This record gives sequence, structure tokens and C-alpha cells, in this order.
Amino acid sequence: MDNGKPVIALESKKVGSVIKNDLGQLKSYFNALPSVKLGILTDGLKYEFYADSDKPNMMDDNSFLRLDFAEIDRNGTIDDNILGGIASIRKGLFNPENVGADAKSKLLFDSFVKIIKEFKSDPSDDFIRLILTRSEAGGKIAKVTQKIVDANRDLVKSAMEAFVAQEALARFGYAPKDLIRTPPDRPEPVSGTPIVTPEPEAEKPCPTEGEENAIAYTKKRLLFLVRNEVLFQEVEKIKFRKSKTSFRIYYDTPNKGVIFDYREQKDGKVLLQFPALDGKDIPFVASAELDECLLKAFTKRVSEAGVSLDTPPPALRAIKGGLSGSVSSKLTR
Repeated sequence: MDNGKPVIALESKKVGSVIKNDLGQLKSYFNALPSVKLGILTDGLKYEFYADSDKPNMMDDNSFLRLDFAEIDRNGTIDDNILGGIASIRKGLFNPENVGADAKSKLLFDSFVKIIKEFKSDPSDDFIRLILTRSEAGGKIAKVTQKIVDANRDLVKSAMEAFVAQEALARFGYAPKDLIRTPPDRPEPVSGTPIVTPEPEAEKPCPTEGEENAIAYTKKRLLFLVRNEVLFQEVEKIKFRKSKTSFRIYYDTPNKGVIFDYREQKDGKVLLQFPALDGKDIPFVASAELDECLLKAFTKRVSEAGVSLDTPPPALRAIKGGLSGSVSSKLTR
């Protein structure tokens, strides 16, 4: 409800039931109430989100967003696009008037991704011609014939795969060029036909000034807060992951080791969300509460990684000429 008007229609079914068959029931609720802008169909584990991107007040046949908790549990991760979509409909951020436009953009985005996947696995003749004519080496070809297209088909596929691999590695801040190699079974060039070998450059998103401040503050503050030698050393393993829709501070691994997600609000204020503390949101302002959350989340992630927090006693060695043999032996033991 929003100011007394229903804006979300929710159809909930038993876990494991085939929820597709209940789409008509949800659609009847959606279409009957002009104020409803978002429809959700769920069995408790799977969630499908629907809008009216085609016709006002008429629910689409296809969902613009899907969330499957069982799949997330199996994979141990969640796609950034899904996470961004879910974040936009959180309480305090959800705007009923924007759902249709956002859904249309999401559906278009998914269709673009599908087409790009097709180009990667089975590039069309037109796509290969485009690559050849737009590339520096291919642009020197006087006329791109079918023979030239066929000769470069496998190379274009390899280049697309290399590009995707580089982008995937770049998301984790690691995309060395020597890991992306041209396959050994490259096609032989047709006589007089240059083989195009593109070298895509992966662009790594840079943190904003506010995000850089969050990184520096987290490390410096934890170095001050920890009272354990092991934790002090583990602070060095704190890193960040930046994408177009999210910014995350984590310990050791991006998903299992997440300390907090950095969320900048429309009013410019920043919230830090701590998944390890039941998703608690804390304003990014120096406070005793923030100190407590940082220390708790960091300590929990270090423990979950299997690191023992028991600090071993310092090793003492005998110094020649400094202590008698009996005392030296006791200290060494």
C-alpha cells in the first residue's frame, strides 16, 4: 500500500509448486486495480516480478526480474543485475511510477545480452562484416567477400570469448593479458586475406571519492579497533569489488567474505549494509555503532574463513653469553 492505495499485487503459493500456472490469477489482480504497478508471483523460494511496460495497467506476460534463492544457495553468489533490481524496490526506494520504465529497460537489457551471447557462440555474417570493417586491420580490406567472412568466423568467435574472459577477470580486479591467449588451432589465412587479431582492453571501474574514503576508513579504523595480533595481520586481506551497480568491501573472497556493501542514497547520504549482521544498515558516519559493526563483521568473516584467532606466545630464543644454560633452556621451552 502507498498512501492507502494498493501498488503491489502479490500471489503466494506453496514451496515447490509450479507458479507459472498462477500467472493468470496475479494478472487479474494487477489489471483490476489501476494503482497497482508491480506484480510478484512467488512460492517462497522463487520470485518473479512483473510490470506494465507494454500497456498501462495491463500486466506483461514476461517477468522483468527473477530471483531464485535455491539457485543462489547452490552457486554461492548473486548476479549484480539481479541484486541491483532487488535493491531498487526496497522500502524507501520503491517508486510505483518508475516500475514500468525500469521494467522496459530491464527487458531490453536482457534481450541485448541474449543477442550478444548469440554473437559470441554463433556470430552472423553481418556481425563479422561489421567487426572487419570497423577494425584497424580489417578496414584495409577493399571488399569483404563471403570467403573473407568465412575465413575470419572462428577468429571472431575466439576474440569474443577472450573479451568476455577478460571482462570477467576484471570484475575481480585481475585481468592479466597473458591469461587470454589465441587458440593454437587458428585458421589459416586465405591468400591475400589478412587475419584480424583484435586485442580488447578491459576497462576496470574506478572507485569514486566516497568509495575510496570508505576503503581507507575501514582499514585504518580496524587497525585501531582490533586487539588481536592475528586480526591485525588479516586486515591486509581487506579488498574491494566495484561494478556498475555496486561497491563492496570484503575480506579474502568477494561473496563469502563481504564485510559491507556501500549504498549511496538519492539525497547523497551513504549507508553501509552488513550482510554478516542480518543486513543491518549503518550511516557512513564515524560513530561507536559503526565501530562495533565493522569489528563484529570483520571478526566473523575471519573466523568463517577458518583462521584461528588464538594468538601464539612469542618464541623466545637463548642469546649466547646472555643467560645461563638452565635459564636459557627454560625460556626456550
